[in-house]
Amino acid sequence: MKHLLSPLILKVGLVCLLSGCNPNSNVQSATNESHSHDTETETSQVGENPSGPIVCVTKQLYSYDEMLEDLEILQQKYPQCVKYELKAETYQGRQIPLVTFGNANAKRHVMVMSAIHAREYMSAQLVMSMLEHYASNYDNGKYKETTLKNIFDNVCFIIVPMANPDGVEIAQKGEKGALTADVKQWVRQNTKEGTKYDQIKSNARGVDLNRNFRNGFGKDRRYKPTKNYSHHPGPEPYSEIESVFLLEVSQMHDYALFLNYHTSGNLVYYGCKNAQQSVNNAALKLSNIIKRHTGSPLYGPDTSPACGSWADEVEVLYKRPSATIELGSKNPVPIAEFNGLYKKNLWIWADIALAVMNSQF
Repeated sequence: MKHLLSPLILKVGLVCLLSGCNPNSNVQSATNESHSHDTETETSQVGENPSGPIVCVTKQLYSYDEMLEDLEILQQKYPQCVKYELKAETYQGRQIPLVTFGNANAKRHVMVMSAIHAREYMSAQLVMSMLEHYASNYDNGKYKETTLKNIFDNVCFIIVPMANPDGVEIAQKGEKGALTADVKQWVRQNTKEGTKYDQIKSNARGVDLNRNFRNGFGKDRRYKPTKNYSHHPGPEPYSEIESVFLLEVSQMHDYALFLNYHTSGNLVYYGCKNAQQSVNNAALKLSNIIKRHTGSPLYGPDTSPACGSWADEVEVLYKRPSATIELGSKNPVPIAEFNGLYKKNLWIWADIALAVMNSQF
């Protein structure tokens, strides 16, 4: 695996405006109200971004290149709390960004992962928009009477906003998102077999990355023995660059917990059948925090046999709780659903970080 850290030459400016984003969108200005389902009153004091949002949330396709441009702008605008690096290089030559939000020297860390499945790219759009919200209010915002700076100075978030960039580009653009002849042919073959490119979950090598981990490898009930648009786990665990990268990130810190974003279903998965009971109990506590905000139903260990997923892996490997938030009604999630999902999920990071800060995990 290559680790290329050379800087990108990226255009910096009003990217969102140039791409048709509405700076008056109520997504970014929805920062002064609580969207929790909790009975306790939550308070937040935050300011709006006077130049309009950086991350565009008014169009359906949020691309890999846009994400990189947004990260560059966010890092330049909020250097006190946002840093990113370009790490592993995928089969199609795209580098996966790794984002640090908050105090890199904090004693506690949370790992966030999204868009491991190609067609689930709205999860990256949501995570990036939430990152912008917290960064823009880092110095002056509050959550439950605690400043955001205090919270995220004590609990640092390590974020992989798009774990499967090759797959995302293919799910958004079809053959145009593929960079080599073999992958273009594979996309065409999927179409001939009745699977439209916007339904592809796998990476460019036809491996479902969320089945490429050790715990439960090959045990998925929808297992596919050869490369496929979904549910093919690969020849062996960690056969894919992206999977190895996630493992490396997970070894960087002793994480308090793991938070994973997928689509769709508007529900939350937690725990794993072969995880320790104490880990599953902590995962339920984590999921109940999420449910307070989203109102989403919870599906626990009895519904989650190990199948080679990332959530299964970390719970058993590190004995730490993990929760998977499934966003939206279908795949790909229509952009019309974004505002509602944003409002429900916005304060989850602060709530979870405050719980970690207070030694609840």
